[in-house]
Amino acid sequence: MKMTARSDERQGLWYLVPSASILTVFWIIPIFMVFGYSFFHFVYGMDPHFVGLYQYQQLLISPLFWQSLRITLIFAAAVVVFGSTLSLIFAILLFQGIRAVGLFRALFFLPYVMPVVATSTVWLWMFQPSVGVIDRIFALVGLPSTIGWVNDPNLALISLIIYTIWFSFGFTMLLFMAGLTNIPGELLEAAQVDGASRWRQFWQIIWPLLSPTTLFVVVVNTINAFQTFTQIYALTRGGPLNGTTTLTYLIYQTGFNYFHFGEASATAVVFFLLITALTGFQFWVSRKAVYYGG
Repeated sequence: MKMTARSDERQGLWYLVPSASILTVFWIIPIFMVFGYSFFHFVYGMDPHFVGLYQYQQLLISPLFWQSLRITLIFAAAVVVFGSTLSLIFAILLFQGIRAVGLFRALFFLPYVMPVVATSTVWLWMFQPSVGVIDRIFALVGLPSTIGWVNDPNLALISLIIYTIWFSFGFTMLLFMAGLTNIPGELLEAAQVDGASRWRQFWQIIWPLLSPTTLFVVVVNTINAFQTFTQIYALTRGGPLNGTTTLTYLIYQTGFNYFHFGEASATAVVFFLLITALTGFQFWVSRKAVYYGG
C-alpha cells in the first residue's frame, strides 16, 4: 500500500511538471532577472555594469517617478471607489428582481470580455473634440462642445478613469450580485417584518454580509488599476505633459522607448513592493472590517 501511495504521489508530481515549467520560465525566472537587472546600469547596445543601489537612489529623487506614483494612486483610488460604489448600486437594483435581468447582466458584462484596444479606440473617437459623440451630445443640450478630453492635461486622467470604470463595471457588478445571492433571504424578510427601512436593511444586514465580497472586489480592482497599461497607451500615450503616466507606463517608457532596462527594472521592483504592501495592508484592515459569519 505504501509503495502504491508513493507511486501515485510521484505520478501526480509528474502531472505538475508542464504547468510548473511554464510558471518557472515565464514568471519566476523573469522576476529574479528583473530584480538582478535593477542593480546594473543596463542600456541597450552597451555592456551592463554593476552599480548597486544607485538606480534606486536616482529613482527616489526623480520628479517623474513621484509624479507617476501620485497619478497611479489617484487613478487607482478613483477607479476602486467610484467603480465599486457604482457597481454595488446597480447590483442591488438588478437583485430586486427586475425584468430581463439576464439581458442587463450580459450587456453590462460585455465590455469586459471585449479587447481593450478595440474599445479604447472607440472611446478615443468618442472623446474627440467637436466631432466625437460626447461633444455632439453636449452641443445638443447647449454645453461646451469643443472639450479636449484626452488632450487637456486637466481632463486626460479623468477621461482615463471614466473609460476604466466603464470597462470593469460589469465584472465588478457580477461579483457583487454573486455576493448578494449568498445573503439569507429570511434575514431580510425578518427585518421587513420588524419594520426596518431599506436603508437600515442595507447597513445592518446587506453591507456586513457583503464585506467578504467587497474585500475581494477592492483587492482585485486595486491590483488591476495599478497594472493598467493598454488603455493608457491607446488613449493618451501617457500624456499630455505626462499627466497620465502611471508607474506601469513609466516602466514601459523607460525600458522600451529609451532602452534603459536597468532603470526600468528598478522601477518595476519598487512597483512590485508597493502592490504587495498595499494588498497586505488591505488584508490587515479586513481583519476588523470584514464579517465572515459565525
